[in-house]
Amino acid sequence: MVKVTTAEVLQLPVPGQPLNANNEIAIEDFVISSKCTIPILQARLRAYGLPVSGTKPTLIETLRKFAHDRSEWSTMFESRKNGKRGAITGTRVKKASSQRILAQFGDQPAQSGYASVKSADRAPQMLEERRIADNDAWAKNVLARKQPETEVNPETSIAAGTSMLTSETDTSSLNLESNMMDVDELEHEGALARIQLRKLERRISSFTTDISTRFARLEGAVLQTVSSRDSGVMPQAQPLPATLTVRDQHKTIRSASVSVPTTPFNPPMPSMTLTHGRSIPASEIFPGHLVILKLGDEELAVDQTAVPDPPAITFSQDLSVLFTEWHCSDRLVVNGRVEERERYESDAAFWDIYSANGTRLDYTTILLRLADSRAKQAEQDVKDALQFFDNDLSCHNAGGAFTYKKKGGVTVLLSKPTDISKNWRAYLTNNPDAALAWRSMQDPAESTARTPI
Repeated sequence: MVKVTTAEVLQLPVPGQPLNANNEIAIEDFVISSKCTIPILQARLRAYGLPVSGTKPTLIETLRKFAHDRSEWSTMFESRKNGKRGAITGTRVKKASSQRILAQFGDQPAQSGYASVKSADRAPQMLEERRIADNDAWAKNVLARKQPETEVNPETSIAAGTSMLTSETDTSSLNLESNMMDVDELEHEGALARIQLRKLERRISSFTTDISTRFARLEGAVLQTVSSRDSGVMPQAQPLPATLTVRDQHKTIRSASVSVPTTPFNPPMPSMTLTHGRSIPASEIFPGHLVILKLGDEELAVDQTAVPDPPAITFSQDLSVLFTEWHCSDRLVVNGRVEERERYESDAAFWDIYSANGTRLDYTTILLRLADSRAKQAEQDVKDALQFFDNDLSCHNAGGAFTYKKKGGVTVLLSKPTDISKNWRAYLTNNPDAALAWRSMQDPAESTARTPI
């Protein structure tokens, strides 16, 4: 710690004072003593725009130099200059990387030139003599073209035209104008051209995709009609997209070489989707249109261009319509399964279970009852698994079916009943011997003695 034995008085300008008309600067005495701490010194240096980093002796020395050099006092009245990006000033000078830069490239040269409207440090460049001559020739050529035409003798018109053509080809005005064009302007025009080209490419791509989709749908309808005729079943009419024109339809039919029967035919006309009843493999879908939907543990490949808008219909108030349209619907088909409904022979048998006092339960109540049933089934599966493995799901015979590893290789036993139930059923499916042993345990008549596995 620096100890100041005697007080030192410095004559310094008053901070924050305005500059008067006579350019006189007010002065005050600043006493440096043991009570003068680093924050006090830094506050005074900061008021003068001086560096505030360093130890106390460094700050006192900086303040002392400023007091003795009164020519520096005028900097108090100048606006503060913002540092430029990449400038090596202040504490950055002490860095090793900055020292290497200065040692290799030297100090940053002072920029001298005209002030730019973009506040950029760009020094003016002197043109070469050849460039100046080209500019003058180009300007004279442009001015000569803009001059008003005078009356020309018809006899000399051909000669004048020939001389003008000769002068234009001789001086190569097109090359001259292109050479004189500014580089920035060329880059700007190139960027605009690329933008226009990208817009045109997107429009063409969208148009091509739309046409391909329409023809694919029409081809599917035609092929389905032909296959139905070959099998002896009269085809059902399938509506084509509203945007398809009759002209496109005729073109597609001719290209497929399909003859349409001329006999009158009036079948029932339920509207159906073109992909109804058949699953499209992912390999047949254009990669740009392929969307993978994950429904539970299953994955469904969908052509996003063939998916219609969602129908404005709800089945929550009428589940019987849902059961009817699940297998024969004109809406989107994902080849799903009405698992709970298919457990019963008919709709009447289903509603006998899901009714209360002769009133059918609503959609939400049925879902809650199904969730409660699944929870009870999971609890029963947990009891069965514990019984089969003698209350030890981590035993060797389980084969790690009820455990998982966390980060660090720590083995953890499953705790959720739903997870244990799922793994228990998978274990019985993948191990026929274990499934047979479990059935023997459930039916003592098949096995008089229990043989643990």
